[in-house]
Amino acid sequence: MEYEIVDRVLVLKGSFEALSTGVDGGRRATKNILNIQVPHDFSHDDPKSYVEGVAASVKLDGGYVALLTAVEMKNVQILNDACVTVFITAGLTNPSSFGTINIIVISSATLSEGAIAGTIITATEAKTHALLDKGLRFTGTTSDAIVVAYEKSRDGEPILYSGPATAFGGRVAKLVRIGVKDALKAHYGSDDVEKAISDQAVID
Repeated sequence: MEYEIVDRVLVLKGSFEALSTGVDGGRRATKNILNIQVPHDFSHDDPKSYVEGVAASVKLDGGYVALLTAVEMKNVQILNDACVTVFITAGLTNPSSFGTINIIVISSATLSEGAIAGTIITATEAKTHALLDKGLRFTGTTSDAIVVAYEKSRDGEPILYSGPATAFGGRVAKLVRIGVKDALKAHYGSDDVEKAISDQAVID
């Protein structure tokens, strides 16, 4: 896997099997995973066409899955532990609007069908823990999204389970819980996320 930021887009390149809740999401093989920064006044009317335009502009080789966020890509948090790497951006401008927590979980080990789906649960629970750790009283935003993927080129038996009590799931939970808090701090410039959100609302 390789990754870079190209014109406000985080681009992960490789040979992946991925499950995505993002734009035109689902389960598929893909060579690219995108986290795309959009304007704060972004219209939700036709996100698929918007993503197609962005994908064309960054000249991808092969297909893609994509997430959207108003958070700047300079604030993406990248954490790694053994076979797990996570990429997280987090904004909470309003827990019911386009402040978005996007989570990308990449495994260098093959995941079973159950494990790739179960990782969504594990990562979501960890995201919720992170928000509660920050004293917030909601579990996310209405536009939160996630991609879970593994690199197809790896050999070996697949990981069968990914709950937080497993070695793999425990790594995911740890990295996501830390990464969400770090991403919020990067975006808001403060450990006191609740105050930062309140101050921003007053400015807005």
